[in-house]
Amino acid sequence: MLRREMTRVTRYRYLLAIAATLLALVCVEVLCRFFIPAPASLRFQQDIDELEGMQLHAATGIIENDPELFWRLAPDKRLPDNAWPFFGIVSNGQSLREDHDIPLAKPDGEIRILFLGDSCTYGYGVAHDRTFAAVAESLLREQGVAGYVECINAGVPGYTLFQGYRYLATQGLRYQPDLVVLNFGWNDYGMWDDLSDAEHYALLQAMQPPPPLRRSHLFRLIWSRTRTRPAPRSPHEKRPRLLPGEFAETLENLHALPHERRIPILILVWPMRDNIGDTPSGLRSQLQMEMIAFGQAHPLLTSPHVSGVLDLIPLGRALVEEHGFAAVYFDHGHVTPLAHQAIAASIIDHLGPWLEK
Repeated sequence: MLRREMTRVTRYRYLLAIAATLLALVCVEVLCRFFIPAPASLRFQQDIDELEGMQLHAATGIIENDPELFWRLAPDKRLPDNAWPFFGIVSNGQSLREDHDIPLAKPDGEIRILFLGDSCTYGYGVAHDRTFAAVAESLLREQGVAGYVECINAGVPGYTLFQGYRYLATQGLRYQPDLVVLNFGWNDYGMWDDLSDAEHYALLQAMQPPPPLRRSHLFRLIWSRTRTRPAPRSPHEKRPRLLPGEFAETLENLHALPHERRIPILILVWPMRDNIGDTPSGLRSQLQMEMIAFGQAHPLLTSPHVSGVLDLIPLGRALVEEHGFAAVYFDHGHVTPLAHQAIAASIIDHLGPWLEK
């Protein structure tokens, strides 16, 4: 009888110790989440440095560290309407450039087009409802396309094709798009250090705890403290974030994701200011040529034929000839609402046979 009582007391003490330990871990987890920021990726820190160097101090507040994508738009963000170049509605609760949340379950009869890209897709210097993604949505609805149309703007300033690929793999396909539109090829030339985006991604994943523990802020902190971030191979040399061969390989990897679900991809060749004119600088870059070749080899439809690439450079030249550079460009790549309107119309015109099909 005495032995049974002692056993019962021992079990009670063990259970009490376990409960106290779990409670302590929960309290430490809460304290870590509130008072200790998660370790930021090196790519995120480099992007912050780039923004600061360009005097875009307000832009550093609209992005946040992300363990998968390096960074993303901070959710539910809004800036004063008189700010520039980032103002008004920046993001919804899903870190999209939208004024409403997008349900993951797509309603019957709805057509969804997911726009992936960089600051040109996000709409640098442009209100959220005047980006080419938002204008395309308005035009499609005005034209009475069968079903409800939702054009989802997932553009993020500073993104490369690699980040677009990882976004589509981890989040984009959850929105069940009927079409994915890609607009990259600018930031990919960025020379931040001697590692590619893919190499940084591999290092970042190695710094993460096993998947079951990644939701815990505490375990992520402990795990990161036990891992040593390798030094740059050559601190005095730099290389593009994606070389042309890496860019082409990433295109293939990205294309394979929606292809399994028979979701087509349309690639936009953005009209950079250097592309305008007949001077040598007006030639297409190597990455632009990679996109053109890839899109031509992967049409949206074969009958009727709808190319998987839309070269916007001729449109950019026509706009400049008619309105002048100042009316079309803010800088060397970001365009005005006038150009966003024209680009949206060009996209809708290109997609005509696909929409009818």
